[in-house]
Amino acid sequence: MTSSNFAYTGCDNLEVMAEAINYNNFLLDCVERHVTTPDLRVLDFGAGQGTYADLLAEREIFPECLEPDPDLQKVLLAKGYKVVDCETEPPEAEKYGLIYSFNVFEHIKNDQEAAEHLAALLRPGGTMVIYVPALEMLFSSMDVKVEHYRRYRRTQLNRILRNAGLEVVDSRYCDPIGFFATMAYKLLGNDDGSINVRALKLYDRVVFPLSKALQSVTGKLFGKNVLVVARKP
Repeated sequence: MTSSNFAYTGCDNLEVMAEAINYNNFLLDCVERHVTTPDLRVLDFGAGQGTYADLLAEREIFPECLEPDPDLQKVLLAKGYKVVDCETEPPEAEKYGLIYSFNVFEHIKNDQEAAEHLAALLRPGGTMVIYVPALEMLFSSMDVKVEHYRRYRRTQLNRILRNAGLEVVDSRYCDPIGFFATMAYKLLGNDDGSINVRALKLYDRVVFPLSKALQSVTGKLFGKNVLVVARKP
């Protein structure tokens, strides 16, 4: 798997998402619950400029970073992170107990190959946490702006991870109210794919906590995103 498999644009949207405190804490919780020992080796796949690595460091979790973009690699190195070579598979004793990837797979043309590469980096019993945009019907100008290849059905992502040799232990749609907000954005929003910061903050502070609570009911049916947790036998 090479850096040519990835496409990154829309960095201004990524910066705006840093304002989504409740949303980001939800994702951090999805990682932290699988950190079973303080010395567990953790990998951030598609680390970008270290947004989630930085937030996890505040929780005393220090991931290594796999990031193919050379400019973003320099940012990560300047922050003191270990940046992993995209091409190299570590020896068995150095494989990871936990790999997470947030909103990255949709940027990768061959997502099956990416899943297989990550599965090879996991040690037996290791866990992978993948979070991606859901449902092709929600594909909008925002997806176009950041060059998404696709949005995912839950069963589709399950199949990709199973084909990579992993066992799916949790699979659900997330943020059901966000489904309707994203559909409204698609139908009524602007054509340039930008995010309104004030609207984002309002949704994050007021609506997202309720939407998260509803996931226990709607998780198998629909949502704005898909979360899958898989384990290597």
